[in-house]
Amino acid sequence: MLTKIQIWQRLNQMGVNKALAEIETVLSQVDQQAVFEQERARIRVEVWDKLTPINGIPAEKIIAREDVPNDGEIYLLYVDDQLRFFQPHNPFQAGLVPMTRDNVLQIANQHADQLAWQAADEKIFEMVLEKLLA
Repeated sequence: MLTKIQIWQRLNQMGVNKALAEIETVLSQVDQQAVFEQERARIRVEVWDKLTPINGIPAEKIIAREDVPNDGEIYLLYVDDQLRFFQPHNPFQAGLVPMTRDNVLQIANQHADQLAWQAADEKIFEMVLEKLLA
């Protein structure tokens, strides 16, 4: 979620000088949660069954990759039905930490939420910028 300070900093980097009060007023008119929810709806989470080919690549070949743990779970993230992430380990921990049945969906959804907020923040910034420069 973007703050008025973050927007102010980005505007300054662009050479746009606006008062914090003005930024706050415009930002308050944007439903950031709704923008996030639109972005999140574009992302689909799937736990891979380790049997189904991915993009035409046989499962056996994918499982043979060095970064695929023998006993860990793997998730896929699709954005607009296009595979964007094949995740064989926990992206929030250093190293190749395997995921379990108990935590794979929580980790996958956390990753999806993070991606959705990144995309939402960009849209929100553009919305605020348009209103400030209008």
